[in-house]
Amino acid sequence: MKPSSISIVPLFALATFYLQGTTDALLHHSKYKASPSDDVITGRYIVEFANQEAANPFVHSLSTSFEHDVKIHEQFKHDLFHGLSFNLHDPNPSLVTASSYDEKLQELFDHEHVTAVYPIRAIQRPELTAIPVTNQNENIAQTILPHQLTQVDRVHKELKNTGKGIVVGIIDSGVDYKHPALGGGFGKGYKVRYGEDLVGDKYDSNQPNPIVRPGPTPLDNCGAASGASGHGTHVSGIVAGSSANFTGVAPDATLGMWRVFGCTGSTGNDIIIKALLKAYDAGSDIISLSLGDNSGWSEGPDTIVASRIAKKGVPVVIAAGNAGQSGAFTVGSPSTGEGVISVASFDNAHNLVYKFKATGFSDAIAYASSQSGKFPSGDIVAGDKAVGGTKDACDPSTIPATVKGNYGLVKRGSCTFSIKSANLAKAGAIGVVVYDNAGGDAFTPSAPDAKVPVMGIAQKDGEALLAAIKKGKVSLTFDGKLSPVPLASAKTVSSFSSVGASYELDLRPNIGAPGGDIYSTLPRYLGSWGMMSGTSMATPYLSGSIALYLKSAKGKNKKGTYIMEEFQNYAYKAPVQNGEKAIDSPLRQGAGLIQVYDTIQQNVHITPGQFSFNDTSSNQYKTQTFTITNHGSKTVSYQISNNVSLSVVPYDLATSGYTYIQPINYTTAAAKLRISKKSIKVAPGKSVKVKVSVIPPHTDVKQHIMYGGYVQLKSSNKKNGLDLSIPYFGVVGRQKDLPIFDQDFPYLSSNSNGTVAYEKNETFVLNRSKKAEAYIITRLLSGTALLQGDVVDVKSHKVIGKAFPDQTYLARNTLNPTEQAQSIPWDGSYYKSGNKPIPVPKGTYEITVRALHIFGNPKKQADFDTWTSGHIRVTN
Repeated sequence: MKPSSISIVPLFALATFYLQGTTDALLHHSKYKASPSDDVITGRYIVEFANQEAANPFVHSLSTSFEHDVKIHEQFKHDLFHGLSFNLHDPNPSLVTASSYDEKLQELFDHEHVTAVYPIRAIQRPELTAIPVTNQNENIAQTILPHQLTQVDRVHKELKNTGKGIVVGIIDSGVDYKHPALGGGFGKGYKVRYGEDLVGDKYDSNQPNPIVRPGPTPLDNCGAASGASGHGTHVSGIVAGSSANFTGVAPDATLGMWRVFGCTGSTGNDIIIKALLKAYDAGSDIISLSLGDNSGWSEGPDTIVASRIAKKGVPVVIAAGNAGQSGAFTVGSPSTGEGVISVASFDNAHNLVYKFKATGFSDAIAYASSQSGKFPSGDIVAGDKAVGGTKDACDPSTIPATVKGNYGLVKRGSCTFSIKSANLAKAGAIGVVVYDNAGGDAFTPSAPDAKVPVMGIAQKDGEALLAAIKKGKVSLTFDGKLSPVPLASAKTVSSFSSVGASYELDLRPNIGAPGGDIYSTLPRYLGSWGMMSGTSMATPYLSGSIALYLKSAKGKNKKGTYIMEEFQNYAYKAPVQNGEKAIDSPLRQGAGLIQVYDTIQQNVHITPGQFSFNDTSSNQYKTQTFTITNHGSKTVSYQISNNVSLSVVPYDLATSGYTYIQPINYTTAAAKLRISKKSIKVAPGKSVKVKVSVIPPHTDVKQHIMYGGYVQLKSSNKKNGLDLSIPYFGVVGRQKDLPIFDQDFPYLSSNSNGTVAYEKNETFVLNRSKKAEAYIITRLLSGTALLQGDVVDVKSHKVIGKAFPDQTYLARNTLNPTEQAQSIPWDGSYYKSGNKPIPVPKGTYEITVRALHIFGNPKKQADFDTWTSGHIRVTN
């Protein structure tokens, strides 16, 4: 054995997932739907029934079988979901033996009325930092609002449409409804009329015994000392806030809020299901969720329930995620659900920033920070021995001693802001100034645990500061005042916004809305007003826009998918950077940035609103058909063409193989389209069908270039109808050909950190009397729908059972700390279908691990990546 040369920070997600005590038999049950998330909560499950009549007998059997060891959490008696969630503790051996425990579980879940069993996942509260704005005034408020980017200002002014009477149901962390801009109260007659607190202040799903104290109102009254960010209040203000100096998207809409987070921690997806069903039953016209994970798959009970609601005609609007810096395939669930609307974030036109003065500079330098802007004055020096490299302040050994007592200047990139700030603080720096690495403006570095001030500045300002530092002493002074400044990235996709597609190659995100640097309400305990950035902000913005649409005469009797298509048809297609002609990929912006006035006023509709040409392995998706319908009173005419976008380059094969590039790169390689009709006329009340076939770009199939663009319909007469477009994308190459396991993975290790690697020719000795375990360290280059492990007897060469229960719908690993790899423990047991874990006899074994390729057939061994360990000798 040898120390591992692989630089990883292991996850313990799979270890947690597998180590569930005597409940392992449940995980091995055929009806068990393993989670695509790494946040599975030990011993807690959701059971779905074929009908509600099965609930009472099941509860009786469960209680009888396990007495005090089981606790029923939620029961779902709803046409859209019949089921319950429960927590199963390890039994007292004197009451229930391990054997009978497993047998009873099998018997319960074998029942024909049990259709599925899911683990409960912990959904992390959105980790967004609020920047309080204490000097709120009309100038700041009106300048920072993004309504001009989306035509919401025209809807308010010209159409006198403020969304009155439309109900937007929000599922979030609660709301300070006593805020004057949110109505000052709760219930009938108030802006926040519907909802409740489903969990209470102290709820955290990750606790062994979560404290659940529901309340009749969804009030967020956590207090500043709790560390709560006021996320739900900020979201609520974006939808419908209203004051003398602030106007939400639909200021006269009615809100519902179902509080699913306590003041800190996470929530369980059984609580999300409960909130979805309650929001639906309350008559919400739109349901908005600014939460989720980065799994990329469309399975999971909360995702399924969201999809069922969407199919009933209620738009379900969900954040795409904030993992865009991690590359492609980072869109999260439940926004991947069929029929739901996945929302990307666009940057606002302005940001609120602080400014500092630097000696030798005539103009003050703008900076953004999540901490108070009133920092102590001090000198600034280079924060790394080679500032401007790729790993500034990521390695403590490269930090010069001169930072002690000074601010350290470093470039953004490679490691997290938390790591940079921690290393500089340890070296004695009094603060950290990070300049952008991609030509951007002042930005807010996320370093919630930083012990010193951390601020972000524009790249040009950072380079100018660095040049000045090299010439002599530079001092900084701060006044702590906020002021609005234009953003160079205005109306383009936010750098943090997650990148599609789903692993099933469905286009996600579907559309975009403003989410970068958004000003809105905060709880009064946080100062009432502030800034946040995230797809969490874009989601309520779109939800409010749909409220305006529904309020319009055109919105009557239009539901779900139709509404999404309407917004997609008229969206603004953004370039990668302002000033450039190249259009950004639909995998980042979906159809583009919403244009609400046009969507409401125009009378021509195209369905479907988007195309996926899938990959080049199948002809099934190569030809798509769209229908254009004229609901207006005048004939419309269009020229149809291919408006190509930049294509996404997911890999750098020469340097890092099939590890996804972070962030994505682009290429100009473009697909060609064969369009059945290059010009069309559509009379009032008529429809025309058009076929579109794709010819993918001629690029190396091994690169898996993700091409894209828009089927563009250019209007011949703008007075009769505006231009329309349909986003499309596809992949050159077969996704099935992508490797799942990274080079040098999996490997055996004697510890869960993976710091000691065993070679194939080495024997691992597993001494069970010392409760030792072998660890399989895995790193997934791509997501996999199925991960399996077999125990093979070396002597007989036969598989004796499974090393761990089958795992399904797993997300890929990234290069981010804590996301680079995962550890799977093996304690010398195996599983047979329907049985508890069985200790292997003393002897020598191998573990064979298989991961199914994307679109692979689980019945074909050739569709798996397969790895076999070296010998494991089990003793005692």
